[in-house]
Amino acid sequence: MAESHSKNDNDATTSANSHTSGVREKVQLARQKLREFQEKIRPYQNTLNKVRILLYAIAVPWAIFIALKSMPYYAAIGKGESYFKQGLYDAAEKEFLFCYEQCKTEDPKDPRLARVLNNLSVLYRGTGQYRLAMPYIKEAVEIAEKYFPKRQELPVSLSNEGSVLNEIGQYQQAEQVYRRAVQIWKDKVKKDDDSKLGSIYNGLARSLREQGRLDEAEAAAQRALAIKERASGKDSLDSAAVLENLGKIAEKKGAYEQAHRYLDQALSIDRKAFGETHPDVASDQCSIGRLLSKEGKLVEANEFLTRSLVTRKTLYKPEHPAIARTLSSIGEINIKQGDLDKAIQNLSEALKNQTKILGPTHPDTLESAGEMQRAKSLLSGKDKTLQRNSTVIKGG
Repeated sequence: MAESHSKNDNDATTSANSHTSGVREKVQLARQKLREFQEKIRPYQNTLNKVRILLYAIAVPWAIFIALKSMPYYAAIGKGESYFKQGLYDAAEKEFLFCYEQCKTEDPKDPRLARVLNNLSVLYRGTGQYRLAMPYIKEAVEIAEKYFPKRQELPVSLSNEGSVLNEIGQYQQAEQVYRRAVQIWKDKVKKDDDSKLGSIYNGLARSLREQGRLDEAEAAAQRALAIKERASGKDSLDSAAVLENLGKIAEKKGAYEQAHRYLDQALSIDRKAFGETHPDVASDQCSIGRLLSKEGKLVEANEFLTRSLVTRKTLYKPEHPAIARTLSSIGEINIKQGDLDKAIQNLSEALKNQTKILGPTHPDTLESAGEMQRAKSLLSGKDKTLQRNSTVIKGG
């Protein structure tokens, strides 16, 4: 057995030596071929060195030129996005339009153009200028479909289109756009923990919520929240918009305690990040005010809505739909408190701007119109009662 083992060892050693020798020969052959190649090109070495120097001389200045040319764009886009997050919309618009003008002279394949088009659409949507937002987002979608069909520019652009459609009350069309964005993301982008995918699901949840499909809406919003929390952490600023959406869904379901938990959490996150005078904080306050109004806590509801209104009037132009929505909500409280003259005043202002910006058939416009009719009907009944009482007193 010992001899057999020794023989096997000898065979293995012989095999290893043979393999090593083969590798050595291949290395030597490769070196020989390299030396032969070097000998062949030696007469042209000076020419090759000159070509190399020339290429460097062209490439380095060109790279510097491209970098210098791009610097104004990147400086402006960065400032614009920072201004937008702070709610400084006029300053953001100026920077984004500058970037757009710069990109007009560039190749449409340049992803910078898609980025600034999306930023402009988000800006105009946020300021209630939906007619201005839509052409930019349509251009962004067209460019993304043509040049970036497998990248995130396309689903992000579609998501922004869905957001505008949500704002103008076209919820079914928005749902279709969001679902397409989700499918493209799954098939092409394939990043399950990206915050942008969470935003797409949150927009889809809003479309479903406004259609009254609350279980589907909640499922989509919960999925959005899970993605946001994986991407940015629990109680992150990125999650606040989803929490507000979940609060509104819970409110529509009649789960008021749960709605308060979501909305209070969203408000706490936004306040910590932005302070008191920010559009996201005002949105949270309006949502909480509307919830409190439904619960019959009218004084507290009015306080939240009034704070929201003050901030929104500071940030937006008078006809902004968010201002109108807040005024309409305050008008509803006025009705419940019996202050019908004040209710009609607030609802009249809301209805005028909603009809102008959103159109007469938008859900917000119809809601305000219904409350206005109720206020006038109650006031008419009150006036008739006063007249009857006055007649009785005179007759007596």
